[in-house]
Amino acid sequence: MAIINTFAKCLESPYLVEDPTAADRIGELLAKAADRLEGAANLQANGGDPGDLVFLCYEAMFCGLRALVYARGYREMGLRCLMLACEALYVKSGELDAEHLRRFELAQRLKLPPAEALEAASAFSKRVLELIG
Repeated sequence: MAIINTFAKCLESPYLVEDPTAADRIGELLAKAADRLEGAANLQANGGDPGDLVFLCYEAMFCGLRALVYARGYREMGLRCLMLACEALYVKSGELDAEHLRRFELAQRLKLPPAEALEAASAFSKRVLELIG
């Protein structure tokens, strides 16, 4: 099996495909991201479990990443290709700061403090909405 480490290799693999109907799923992804972000904010306000808070932030950012890739007409079937697609389609063009992806990866590994995770997820969600319109 080939190592999938570029956007082009993702497109050659079964893990990233063009899908003309992908944009139809953006609304539900944005709604789920908003729900997860609201849940994280509620946990922070009420002294909830820090691990749960960070996980909800990760899920909000994950939905945002998917929405961005779907907005460009692709569907992903793996996290690595989702990240590579976002980098190729948004970071390299200057539309998205690479720091958003770095903080997403830290949240995925539960390596962000809860307040920082919530700030990262909020900022990322705001940027996703700006990009998608």
